[in-house]
Amino acid sequence: MIAISSRPPADALYLDKVHDVAFTPDITYGVGGIGYVAGQGPARYRDLKLDVYRPVGDGKAPRPALILAFGGAFHRGAKGVEVFEGENPSTAMAEYCREFARRGYVCFSIDYRLMQEAPDPGVTPFLLPGQPQNTDRIDFVRNILGLPPCTPQMMADTLEAATDDMTKAINFVRNRSQAYGVDVTRIACGGFSAGAATALNAAFAERAPVAAVVALSGRIAGPTMDYHLTDGAIAPAALVFHGERDLPVIRDGIGEMRAHFDRVGVANQFVQVAGADHFYQRNAMVLRVDGSACDVETMIAEFLHDRLHLADAVKAAA
Repeated sequence: MIAISSRPPADALYLDKVHDVAFTPDITYGVGGIGYVAGQGPARYRDLKLDVYRPVGDGKAPRPALILAFGGAFHRGAKGVEVFEGENPSTAMAEYCREFARRGYVCFSIDYRLMQEAPDPGVTPFLLPGQPQNTDRIDFVRNILGLPPCTPQMMADTLEAATDDMTKAINFVRNRSQAYGVDVTRIACGGFSAGAATALNAAFAERAPVAAVVALSGRIAGPTMDYHLTDGAIAPAALVFHGERDLPVIRDGIGEMRAHFDRVGVANQFVQVAGADHFYQRNAMVLRVDGSACDVETMIAEFLHDRLHLADAVKAAA
């Protein structure tokens, strides 16, 4: 593991929750093709939406930004509050957005296209031709929804489309940074499960311009890292959580990810949530690198404070 600094001062700006939050729903950040058929293109396009959570306070700008994508095996979930019947609850990305806006971040919870929509994979592929994909979790959820198993092409098209959507959302925020009061050098992306995989692929394969990635039970595949994430590549720092009893596809990829990040020089921190399966709350207990305890949300706040150099931002604004 490439070292991340230990806990910054508890009273540092962007750690304490001191702000009220202004909420703006359903902003269109782009359009995406659906009803896609290879050789014919999409049948139609739909708007891609995001919700904005902004701190209400002293009006100081620019601020760091956090762009988050929900989970749900590329089939379920929403940018608002979601609950998956029959499974343990996890904290919705909307709740993370609200809590980080309280700290002073401008936060965005995004919508993206799902497999049932037959999304257009776009023209910027990051997957290698014929790259194998694990569909165990996808087919588990498809069975719950009464759908047949997915094909490799369906999986590839959906991964490409979701990654394009996250990249489009990041560029939307950058292009409107002045309107939202965002510092374009201090943008982080992330998500849970499918949303975490989407964020990792956008940051490391599509090379979306972010400074940090937060992945809650998500992974990036070995072939994708081997091709896109090489020695000397300029890449964001990564904070990766996984449950002690997480899905096999997540657990089996953690060691590979950590080793690859270390080998090519990506600053990283991997955190196991003791006793947890694939789902865990933001208040679940974890250990810092120095062995002291905190919760998942605090770990994220401290990681971003460090990797976005927020102490420097505070000094520059003083």
